[in-house]
Amino acid sequence: MAPSRVWRFVLAMLVSMAACAEPAEPSTRVSLDLGLGHEAQTSPLFQISPESTVLYLPGLQRLQGSHARAQLQGFTDWRGDAGLTVSLSGDATFKRSGDTPDFDFMSLSMQPGVHVPLGRANLGAGVNLQRMDVAGQHFRDVRGLQASWALPDGPNLWAIIAETGTYRHSGQLADLDALASSLVLQRQIDHPWSGATGLALSMIWGRERNQRGLRELSHRNFLVGATLDGKLGDLFWTLRPTILRSTFDDSAFASEPARRDRTTLLDLTLEWPLTANQTLRLELNQVRNRSSTHLYDNRYQQVSVGLHIGL
Repeated sequence: MAPSRVWRFVLAMLVSMAACAEPAEPSTRVSLDLGLGHEAQTSPLFQISPESTVLYLPGLQRLQGSHARAQLQGFTDWRGDAGLTVSLSGDATFKRSGDTPDFDFMSLSMQPGVHVPLGRANLGAGVNLQRMDVAGQHFRDVRGLQASWALPDGPNLWAIIAETGTYRHSGQLADLDALASSLVLQRQIDHPWSGATGLALSMIWGRERNQRGLRELSHRNFLVGATLDGKLGDLFWTLRPTILRSTFDDSAFASEPARRDRTTLLDLTLEWPLTANQTLRLELNQVRNRSSTHLYDNRYQQVSVGLHIGL
């Protein structure tokens, strides 16, 4: 079946299942985040020799600037007969940096899905649609198909999520077009120990194949991450350490071996409730990427403060 027909079939299936859901009032959640932040990124200096050789120079080049951002998120679901649930989630994120337009970012996404019980487990299928703009220019369109399996274990949960999709770019970025697939194994634990309210452990295997035959842009990924939530008095905190390994099929430079990246990420979020529907949020983010191709070595840091509003 052609990819366009697959998309039409899946969307028609979701619409028909939504029509079967009960006309009862849906469960809906909407939130708005407003914030200010500062971010910085560093990478090695380099130049191209007359012989077209890449020469790495001592030192780093730095890109930094302040930004304002807004994020609107929404989720709703309809419950039908025999446990059938049809859901729709969406996200709109806007970030604007007057000092450094390279940091400008916009993302629009929508995920319709359907879930049905199977014994003690739950099976799900859905669509992931996304548009991303970077530095004021259209960057990527994503279309993905998702399948999920979730098994409650008392207050805890096991989950497996598989996704396959396409990345589409326009103009000079068309060489980045790719087919992507991923498999996620997740374990969620409620109140793992005193002071911690939740723990989520994730393992992700991913594969991206460049559709223009550029092996230096095709790669395999393996990610191990954790999300730990806790509470200290009126303060809520979240810590997210992540390790990512990427192995590319080739290098962009003939004199170097196939590129390999090692990325570590650390995110810390602190939240103070102000009212029943408003929360003050402080976020710290740090990323360090080490690459066998020094051109891609970089550090990224961000600090931001924002207001989370439940609508």
